Amino acid sequence: MKESIENRFQKLIEETDLVFRDLQGIEESDLKKKGKGWSIIQVLSHLNMSEGLSLQYMNKKVQAGKEMQEVNFINNFKMWVVCGFLGTGLKWKAPSYISNPEGNYTLDEIRKIWEATRSEIRNFIEQYPEELLNHAVYKHPMAGRLSLEQAVDSFVYHQRHHVYQLRRIRKELNI
Repeated sequence: MKESIENRFQKLIEETDLVFRDLQGIEESDLKKKGKGWSIIQVLSHLNMSEGLSLQYMNKKVQAGKEMQEVNFINNFKMWVVCGFLGTGLKWKAPSYISNPEGNYTLDEIRKIWEATRSEIRNFIEQYPEELLNHAVYKHPMAGRLSLEQAVDSFVYHQRHHVYQLRRIRKELNI
């Protein structure tokens, strides 16, 4: 099961690389321009912030060990609903604690910051105890308590959701 999580995480990294490849060559000033909402840099910053705060929560929560609740059908169903919604491309208001992301980074700066966050997530996954894989180590704002595997899945679907937003911004700003 842990190999499945590592494979999902690797897919997340590959999809992120595609996002950055797609943004190469765009003027830094254009990356910081706001459309009807956030700028492209703010979207990337939001994604990094979301994952970083999630990791902080999981690092704290894993200390409870087997006292964490086990994931059940209800957790799985909620995750399925949220991932389905994220796949639609519809807008969704971000939780207040990550709703005002930093927008003054360069593309290279945000990429390096995000790579550091991802490195920490990879270490967390590698060190995560096998016996806790069916325990709810993560708390999603909409889906509630989830397993590590579901946390990584939520990162994938969250990022895919914001790829729609990046496309909208580029279209609005004609970049």
